[in-house]
Amino acid sequence: MVIAGLAICVLAAVVLYVDRPSDPPPAAKPVPPVRVETVPATVGIGFHDPETYFMSDAQRNQTFDTISATGATYVRLMIPWAGVEQHQGQFDWSKVDDTVEAATARKLTIVAVVNASPQWAVAPNVPAIVGRPASAGQYADFCAKVAARYRGRISAYEIWNEPNGAQFFAPSPDPGGYTDLLKAAYPSIKGADPAATVIGGVLGSVVDQGAMTVDPVRFLRQMYLDGARNYMDALSFHPYQYTLKFSDGVSIANSPLNQTIAMRELMIANGDANKKIWATEYGEPSTSIDEAGQAAFIADFLAKWSEMPYAGPIMIHTTRDRATGSGDPEDVFGVYRSDWSPKPAAQVIKDRIAEGVRKSAEYERFSAIDDPAYGEVLSPVYRATPTVWAQRRTTATLYETSTGMLSSPNPVADKASRYGLVPVTPFVDGYQDTDSPAGVRIWWSAATGAHVAGRGIVEAWTPRLGLAVSDEEPQASGVKVQFEHGSIAWQPDTGSTVKLS
Repeated sequence: MVIAGLAICVLAAVVLYVDRPSDPPPAAKPVPPVRVETVPATVGIGFHDPETYFMSDAQRNQTFDTISATGATYVRLMIPWAGVEQHQGQFDWSKVDDTVEAATARKLTIVAVVNASPQWAVAPNVPAIVGRPASAGQYADFCAKVAARYRGRISAYEIWNEPNGAQFFAPSPDPGGYTDLLKAAYPSIKGADPAATVIGGVLGSVVDQGAMTVDPVRFLRQMYLDGARNYMDALSFHPYQYTLKFSDGVSIANSPLNQTIAMRELMIANGDANKKIWATEYGEPSTSIDEAGQAAFIADFLAKWSEMPYAGPIMIHTTRDRATGSGDPEDVFGVYRSDWSPKPAAQVIKDRIAEGVRKSAEYERFSAIDDPAYGEVLSPVYRATPTVWAQRRTTATLYETSTGMLSSPNPVADKASRYGLVPVTPFVDGYQDTDSPAGVRIWWSAATGAHVAGRGIVEAWTPRLGLAVSDEEPQASGVKVQFEHGSIAWQPDTGSTVKLS
């Protein structure tokens, strides 16, 4: 796309969102210069350490002692069906018992992921462990046995792990099949332990890739269509992205942050606004960046995830490196090195836990804007540009500019983010101007959509034309924009030509 007067690079296509209200939001009010005392409750922080299942008693005790020393209150543990019931009807609970006992002895709240099909429980030619169960009922029966055995000791259960990827739900991801598991497991667990939290989704941050992976937003949308709503108490998500900090993702298509926002919008649209999204895995391998970078990524996530009012507990993957210095990312996710010496990220976690409910100054400023017309908070406070903070809500996006707070209807904000722009005027009479040197204006209504043009078009526009119904369309020389009641063509040599219909 060419903007009249200046070419601007366009980012990749933005992530899709559910339908939003059509009424424009009110103009934002100035931020009062006061501290906000009412902030969200502390988000619980813990660790995901599935390897504790395979450890010796000494290794397991050292791991849980280290986790406890950080001040963490949660631990996510694996209960592998294939390990407990390798042969149908024959149970070996010893390793799970040892792991649960060690965690509860240190007063850690346990989140258990029940996964890993035994060979006898998968369909022919489907691999064990990573293969989906052939029978939702058999999986649910096992979940009932787990919940009965550990009633009062395990707080929450996740139904499978990352079913939107074939690597964990072979032969291919299937939201309908996963929802069948959820529908079967939920009443089985609740019947054995009514106080347990049952967590659905357990989705990985991926994009559509043939039969291998399904975007978590599309997967969740189908889960709701298949009736998942009444069979989960919370949703969980694994927002890994090794080269992008969580809070930097708003302008990046399919970033973990944008996927989180889109899933939240789906939850609201489906009557699940009272449920939270748990981040039961998040981490950063030391191979993608150095140890200081790992700490910075984790610090950003811990701070910004907790700024979303629907944010559930966080579990950092993982406690200790498998092999410090390895070039394999899977070996260096630990916040402690192989010799148990702490990386900088370990201190970041300790500090964040000790801080409790203390929030960033920018978060507190945005919290003071509480007009319900903007809708519910969807995003943390993020940098829309290096000098402008912003926050997305269900109806509008708020921007803290040098001249005060401004708001944009979300379709306008989406359009602006493609070009890295922010507003400089209020959204009035169906349009808003931006900080672009090319004089970019964005017109929007629910009927016409959001459309953008540069200075050559903007200076010639008159309200008689109505709102734009197209973006700039390249011509032999220059560009053209269609409006509700006419058009404007712009050429470098002759300028603008207005036609009213």
